[in-house]
Amino acid sequence: MRAVAFYRPHARLVVEEFELEEPRAGEALVEMVGAGACHSDFHHVDGHVTPPVTPFVMGHEGAGVVREVGPGVRGVAPGDHVVFSIDLMCGHCRNCTLGSPTLCLTYERTATMPDGTTRFRKDGAPFLHGPATFSEWTVVHEDRLVKIRGDVPLEKACLIGCGVVAGVGAVVNRARVEPGSTVAVFGCGGVGLNVIQGAVLASASVIIAVDRVGFKLEKAEEMGATHVVDAGREDAVRRIGEITGGGADYAFEVVGFPSIVRQAFESVRPGGTAVMVGVPPTGSEVSVDAGELMMSRSLIGAFHGAARARVDFPWLADMYAAGRLKLDELITRYRPLEEINEAFEDMNRGVTARTVLTFV
Repeated sequence: MRAVAFYRPHARLVVEEFELEEPRAGEALVEMVGAGACHSDFHHVDGHVTPPVTPFVMGHEGAGVVREVGPGVRGVAPGDHVVFSIDLMCGHCRNCTLGSPTLCLTYERTATMPDGTTRFRKDGAPFLHGPATFSEWTVVHEDRLVKIRGDVPLEKACLIGCGVVAGVGAVVNRARVEPGSTVAVFGCGGVGLNVIQGAVLASASVIIAVDRVGFKLEKAEEMGATHVVDAGREDAVRRIGEITGGGADYAFEVVGFPSIVRQAFESVRPGGTAVMVGVPPTGSEVSVDAGELMMSRSLIGAFHGAARARVDFPWLADMYAAGRLKLDELITRYRPLEEINEAFEDMNRGVTARTVLTFV
């Protein structure tokens, strides 16, 4: 069985052969169909985020078909079409009960199964992994899987689990953008495009896309942006102020740099809200003008779109089936697993919105 192994930052990823153990109690074996090449994975490769352990099998955004379940599994069954959640969700802890399963208190975010063991092996030795969606097959705890309707193609539905819900969820779950609001989006990669899509679904009146790459700004308009700002040619904060007549109601930073978080904060009106969606570098800090903060401006974070995966994933699949959510438009290219490095190279050159890895 082939899977993508990460060994160290600033090195090419390697597709290698692994052995996979059978699912134990509470676990499921999933045959992968599609996995998105997400910037969050590449953050380990370029050193933007320091991985706590190495090596490990990569991948977190994906969808597939359940083929086998271990003892006690009740949430999924063989044949189910499932989308992976970044987060394990017990459904019983305080945060899960209060509607914040992305912040589940029962499960830690580790490169092992919840019991501290692994199901992947290489040359007979345990090999670390999370959901491991960059693999032909994977074994995960059932609390990471969400069943969706069977008529949505899984090579498209795979994007729901991270890029789509992180963007749409930041708008509808975390910021709770109100109809008629003005919205600015800093960064129009895979997640940023879904923030724009979320703003459309929330009935925002003005949606301003900010980026330096022409391809991304074109995609932003395709996803519903009403205005685009080339940050390489003009002052984005000043331009947003001109378009909105004093500042946006909401601004979303979807790049992952403190300096851009500050720009997003500066671009909102008094009483407005800036939302940090991008993954920041390990150990970084954000500072804002205290006087501007006192003017009832808010700065909040949005992890994984504040997703309620068991509710949001089926809803988003239904929206796609009804023609109200754009997934096809997000996918620029499909590649086989062996071309994972090329997929990330395309992403960094700004020529793709999302590449989906397929398994044959």
